[in-house]
Amino acid sequence: MSAPSASPTTNNVRNYMNDNNVCYNDGDKSLHLDLPNLAPLTETSISIPIEHKDMSESTSVLLSGEPMGNETLEHQIEQYGEGIQEDLVTESDYELLQRITTIVGDYHPLEHEKPEKFIPVLEARGVHDNDKDEFGHRRDTLPIANSLDQYSEIKTHSAVFQFLEESDGENKVAVKSNLALKRFLAMNAQGIIVRNNPGTLSALSQKNFDDMLRELADAGLMIMTHPDVMSTLGAKDSLVKIKHLKCGLQDTYVYYDPEEFMKGFRKTIAFQPRVIKQNRGSQGEGIWIVKLKDGNYCDKYGETTVSLDTELVLMEAWDNHIEHHTVGEFIEFCIHGRSEYSGEWTSTGVGRYFDGGIAAGSMMVDQRFLPRITEGEVRCLFVGSELVEIVHKKPREGGLSATLASGAIYTKYSPDDKKFAKLVEHLKEDIPRIMDAFDMADRPLPLLWTADYIYGDTDDELYVGEINCSCPGITQQLDIVPIIAKVAIETVFPEGASSNGESSDEQ
Repeated sequence: MSAPSASPTTNNVRNYMNDNNVCYNDGDKSLHLDLPNLAPLTETSISIPIEHKDMSESTSVLLSGEPMGNETLEHQIEQYGEGIQEDLVTESDYELLQRITTIVGDYHPLEHEKPEKFIPVLEARGVHDNDKDEFGHRRDTLPIANSLDQYSEIKTHSAVFQFLEESDGENKVAVKSNLALKRFLAMNAQGIIVRNNPGTLSALSQKNFDDMLRELADAGLMIMTHPDVMSTLGAKDSLVKIKHLKCGLQDTYVYYDPEEFMKGFRKTIAFQPRVIKQNRGSQGEGIWIVKLKDGNYCDKYGETTVSLDTELVLMEAWDNHIEHHTVGEFIEFCIHGRSEYSGEWTSTGVGRYFDGGIAAGSMMVDQRFLPRITEGEVRCLFVGSELVEIVHKKPREGGLSATLASGAIYTKYSPDDKKFAKLVEHLKEDIPRIMDAFDMADRPLPLLWTADYIYGDTDDELYVGEINCSCPGITQQLDIVPIIAKVAIETVFPEGASSNGESSDEQ
């Protein structure tokens, strides 16, 4: 697929959130904000005199279920007063939406009529906004929105909206704003590109954010990428679900409770060095390369089980540091964290990888250790089904971690580089089968996702060690945003792509 010619960096944007005092002029209409600069929204921080369009002819959109947290919408209406209605975008909603809307191109979503094709980008403003620029946006959001607006084959409008941190329901204006956003998107958008970095929102606000997206998807919007797809493909047990593919390791196991881990790990480590991965964490925290100190492995899997006092050598992928513990101490740390039975640990992590149970996504994955990890990982960046970039992440000398924090060196390759011809060949076999492996054959591939591969015994053998489709950053790959726009538009409007003589990327 060739990228459209539209420039990804054109910044034709009018933003209501940039400064303490912002004035927006459009003909005879004027909007003036005198608000705390990106401070947490409160009841007293909203004062926006603006002429709103007439909502008397708006059509109703009903969304089922309980959209936000543990409270019903009816309870929220009663608690937070007038202006919260389930089926209609109100004048009060428009005042709230002004604060969280950034205009892209010539289309003003809050003033103009509903467009035929509208795909906004959705961010979050939360407790941790270190991924934002000085204007309160992710650095790749506006380029994506601009490319949607500039895509010429299928005319589509865009804008940027922000979901607000609700502070466990204490921030009532944020709750109102998010409900208004849900109603507006349900009535006006056909698809949404989600750009919310994990950890931006508190746990409860993240749940509410995901529930809103699920509800909008049930109402017919294409969510790119749906939270259920993110959580399913991003979970460590995804490695078990794809082990039958070209990219999978057959001897990959998952433990959903401590008892399974205690039994299974003592059997696998008796046979081979292993990589033990917690499901949570990032940048290699809680990912352990585990070897027997004496190197005395059995000849056949299942032939023996190691004792709890067997000595191990462990390396954590986060920073390549080495720890020496017994099997019993390692199991204790993984289950209960630091205790009188776990020994002394220098890891910055706390262990306790099964806390919360499966409902909280707690699990551990057990894979065969691939010795060529010392040569690094090969990251493949995808837009839908299209491979757009290959990056070889080589650890520093003597290390195993391929994170930037550990000193790894990154080298970029084009998808047609001969060095990775066999990998690309295997990808062509695997890509059409990936969603079916997760029992999601009815959903499209993630809009933007990565897969990290590790070398096997030969240069032609590469196996996936991790999939990430939560919110991969592309600030260093802004040249691909026209491809993102093209794939998103053709996923939401496949009939438009067909009428232009092109094929849709929806799987």
